Amino acid sequence: MHVLLVEDEHKISAYVKRGLEECGYAVDAVFTGKDAIDWALSANYDLIVLDIMLPNIDGLTACRELRQRGNRTPVLMLTARDAVDDRVNGLDAGADDYLVKPFAMKELLARLRA
Repeated sequence: MHVLLVEDEHKISAYVKRGLEECGYAVDAVFTGKDAIDWALSANYDLIVLDIMLPNIDGLTACRELRQRGNRTPVLMLTARDAVDDRVNGLDAGADDYLVKPFAMKELLARLRA
C-alpha cells in the first residue's frame, strides 16, 4: 500500500513513517498543504494521512481542494483537534476518517486496514 503522509511536525512524521514502513507500507512524507495537493495529484496513492494544522494551506482546505479536483483517495485526518465540531468539519471537507493525537500506532494501523 502506498501512503502519502502529510504532517508538519517532523518528529511525528518520522514516527508515523517509520511505523508504517515497518509494517510494509511505502510512505512518501511531505510537510505542507501545498505539497499535499501537488503530490496527491501527481501520483497514485492508496491512502492520504493528513494533518489539519499545516503551513500555507491547512489540511481541511487541502482535502477540499483534492475532492474538488476529483481525487478520491481515502483521507485519514490526523490531528490534535478533538472537538466534535472539528471532527465534523474534517469529515465534511471530504475526509474518510479522523484520528486524534496523541494516538497509538496500533490504532492507526487498524484504521488503515479497515
